[in-house]
Amino acid sequence: MPSRSHEIPLRLVQNQPALAPVLLREVLDYPLPEYSEVASTSEALTNCDPKEWNVDSAVVLRQGTRTVLGVAVESQGRADPDKHYSWPAYLGLLRGRLRCPVVLVVLCPDEAAARWCARPVDVGHPGFVLRPLVIGPDDLPVVAEVERARELPELAVLSARAHGSGDVRTLKALVEALDATADRNRAFYYDYVLSGLNEAARRELEGLMSVETYEWQSDFARKYVGIGREEGREEGREEGREEGRAQGVARSVIGVLEARGFTVSDQVRARIRSCTDLGVLEAWVPKAVTVQAPEDLFD
Repeated sequence: MPSRSHEIPLRLVQNQPALAPVLLREVLDYPLPEYSEVASTSEALTNCDPKEWNVDSAVVLRQGTRTVLGVAVESQGRADPDKHYSWPAYLGLLRGRLRCPVVLVVLCPDEAAARWCARPVDVGHPGFVLRPLVIGPDDLPVVAEVERARELPELAVLSARAHGSGDVRTLKALVEALDATADRNRAFYYDYVLSGLNEAARRELEGLMSVETYEWQSDFARKYVGIGREEGREEGREEGREEGRAQGVARSVIGVLEARGFTVSDQVRARIRSCTDLGVLEAWVPKAVTVQAPEDLFD
């Protein structure tokens, strides 16, 4: 089962802006200013030039009515030299718009990407060197406490994806996190974590998610896990284990598009469901988070 290594879904930060200062403080040991509010801000970093600069996600911290910090969040799955030109521009434009200090946080799905992203970017002006604040899998904290998982479900999702193959506690915490998050996110988060686990951890998580072994506090099990597991088992019997997984990922792609408010046409739906390449389907899941229209998924 190939892992989905393209992107850590920025939906985690977009859904929970409070995750950004948590990552800065607890993972990167960044000295945060005093603030009383965390909110999302526009990702469009546009100036009078026709070119539009769009950071993956942007978060702003405020102290009362005063803006005290801007956070540009990027998801990077591979080396991309173009980023050494766009990242300084993102920070400059965001700083100019917010009129406050800004930082760049880069989320990486593997350590190789994290090492590349951590390289200093020498802009050329004396002393003007951008050192991205990079978070790789090994940097993410282990979220094993129920209270912590329910308080910040998105952090528990990142933790389970990074550490779940070696630490079953993070999978148990993930179950609580899924139960505490919004209905529209649960299937997406679950599939994201599941796709990054080894086979033993996948079986462990599927067992934990079983309706028979967990007393759910919401209707998530009935709506997704219980029904989905039955469908998955039936698909596995009829079409084979691998094809059954592909159908499950295809449902997730459609679910993400619908959760973003898109109307998925019959043509797009049919094309997604007819795809049997698991790698392609897994690449479509994070892409579905950012496309401007369902049809853009296939570009």
